Amino acid sequence: MNGSQDRMANFELLRILAMLMVVVMHFLSHTGALPASGEEPGELGILAILIESFCIVAVNCFVLLSGWFLSEKAFSVRRLLRLLCQILFYTLLIPPVLVLAGVLEASGALNPYHIWNSLFPVQSGHYWFVTAYVVMLLFSPILNGALRTLSRRALKLTILLLLCFFCFGKSVSPFLFASDHFGYDFGWFICLYLIAGYLKKYGSTFLYGKKRGGMVYLLSCGLTAVLVTVLQLVCAETGAFQYYVSVPFHYNFILALTGALGLFVFFARLSLPGGKTSRLIRLISPAMFGVYLIHEQMDIYSGWALWIVGEVSEHTGGYLIQMAESVLLVFAVCVCADLLRGRLFALAERRIGRTKLGKRLDAFFGRVDEVMKG
Repeated sequence: MNGSQDRMANFELLRILAMLMVVVMHFLSHTGALPASGEEPGELGILAILIESFCIVAVNCFVLLSGWFLSEKAFSVRRLLRLLCQILFYTLLIPPVLVLAGVLEASGALNPYHIWNSLFPVQSGHYWFVTAYVVMLLFSPILNGALRTLSRRALKLTILLLLCFFCFGKSVSPFLFASDHFGYDFGWFICLYLIAGYLKKYGSTFLYGKKRGGMVYLLSCGLTAVLVTVLQLVCAETGAFQYYVSVPFHYNFILALTGALGLFVFFARLSLPGGKTSRLIRLISPAMFGVYLIHEQMDIYSGWALWIVGEVSEHTGGYLIQMAESVLLVFAVCVCADLLRGRLFALAERRIGRTKLGKRLDAFFGRVDEVMKG
């Protein structure tokens, strides 16, 4: 096994860890463990704040990974279509499965609004991440062109200006900006994409090295936990900071960005043993997007946590056990399901590729990709 393959396993391990973090954050949200603004945080609430603080970097890490790998690749219509087919597979298949299982009423699945959201998941915002991510992919040829042609100085200035708009200002503002979407939008994803592309092309003296990256991650997330806890206590006592208490948990908050960058650099410099460990990581990592699509499908996302635990434990020890069992169960089931889907898709793609229609489509997509290389 060569070094490049082992290095790839490092990033795939980060992808797996980031998805586990996402599932953990959704469990915290759907079980009501995170205290609302102005609510006195008990022992369980403080634990939830601590866990959320160290997981909030996950989404930014996903986008950084995409920017790192795609910034030097040509745009591919095939890659985009595979992604869209994977999304549609779940948005169209899950509702009838839930109806047959007695979880979803047939009238709900046949509701015109429900069907429309399932047929057009990107445009309808069925998954907010998918909408932002697909638009970012559509901009990727332009972004890659900028990364290739702009000077290092111009690129750095462009990124700094984008950060001023999307990150720096909102991180210190006690009031909500009308243009701020908390990092749940393609504008923030484009900013992260350019940052990852810059790091791949030029590196960073500040974030150089595994040790420094790990320290930046731990310090950023630790400060986030302290800041949110203090703000929560002050808000509960005085009623102040009703809005700002939630800001450190926005994806475009400065500490969420620095924490993600630190963790990303840590894994970039991480050495993994070859052999079975790397093979296992690369085997399951392609299913991470499927884990998200399944457990966040609109008929599942708000109920899966309570379906599993039934009644949420009020004790920290019991809650941690419930969270670990639920997250690992959901993760394992979704990974197995998406690996199976991947095999079915590969089989279907091979069979279609042998037909006349498949060959014509392949030639058409090849011409489109050549045009996009420009």
